[in-house]
Amino acid sequence: MTHVIPITVIRRERVLPVPGAVLVRVNERIQAADIVAEAEIEPKHYYLDVDRGLGISIKDAGRYITCQKGDRVETGDVLAGPAGVPRRTVRAPAAGRIVGINSGRILLESFGQVLQIKAGFPGKVISSDGAQAVTIEAIGTLIQGVWGNGLQNYGVMRLVGDGPSSRLQTDQLDVNLRGAVLVAGICDHPAPFHQATELSVRGVILGGMPSELIPVARRLPYPVLLTEGFGEHPINAAAFNLFVSNVGREVAVDAGCAWPQPGQRPEAIIPQPSSRQVSHPDRVISLKPGVRVRVLKPPYQGEVAVVKEILKRVETYPSGIRAKSATIEIDGVGTKTVPLANIEILQ
Repeated sequence: MTHVIPITVIRRERVLPVPGAVLVRVNERIQAADIVAEAEIEPKHYYLDVDRGLGISIKDAGRYITCQKGDRVETGDVLAGPAGVPRRTVRAPAAGRIVGINSGRILLESFGQVLQIKAGFPGKVISSDGAQAVTIEAIGTLIQGVWGNGLQNYGVMRLVGDGPSSRLQTDQLDVNLRGAVLVAGICDHPAPFHQATELSVRGVILGGMPSELIPVARRLPYPVLLTEGFGEHPINAAAFNLFVSNVGREVAVDAGCAWPQPGQRPEAIIPQPSSRQVSHPDRVISLKPGVRVRVLKPPYQGEVAVVKEILKRVETYPSGIRAKSATIEIDGVGTKTVPLANIEILQ
């Protein structure tokens, strides 16, 4: 089930891959760029042979070692030497701490990389285990997609082009879009992505793009989110209408992360002010007449429709495939029969 909801309660858990420290308190109001948790990733160890590095015998290595156990060193610091006419030295390959010196060898433990997790969207902290996980809640518009390049960012949303199927072109990108999150229909060339990089955009939301652009998208410094998938697919009408009605508002683009949580989807969150009671999105909705769905396969891929009837008989299609099916009403197209496997519930 894909959520495309004008306003709902959004709860997201931010989890470190290893235990560390949660930096925010329950009931604290936070912003998208706030760091909510951090941890030190397991350090690397380097075993350095002083005799080989200096070209001397093991018995002479000890007198050339210039560091001591417990010393903190920076990358490039001299640990032993110089020795001989070439003035050879042994240098630290990384910043860290000397944890052992024995028989002409130095054991260096590098400082672990500090991993930080940002909130991703403004909201309130509603729970925390203090060491690894924190849950953030906000009220807003939720639009889920199908693919992302693994990055997150937050910025003001701008519409590029004149419709859900418009192509992102380099001549559309000017200085007025600097630092914005761009919404367009389709991108079929790497040039607009590179132009957007020069403008320091904070994200690009598309309906679709060719799969050949995946390597390009993964190298970009900003998130790329696809609402429909790979190919020339426009943004579905339900999602596009929500984007259009919220142009100029700030949007959080979550195109995934290196350690996704179970059930996590690429998504766009548009925070909304609300003084009325707002419900949580449904976890399960039964497929039945009146339910809104999205078509997943051609020839109507990306179309939003309403289920009219779940057929009791098995339908046979021109390809020869026989499948359980439903009749759906597609706005502007009419009533069509499609396999149940080719539609998903759209809340």
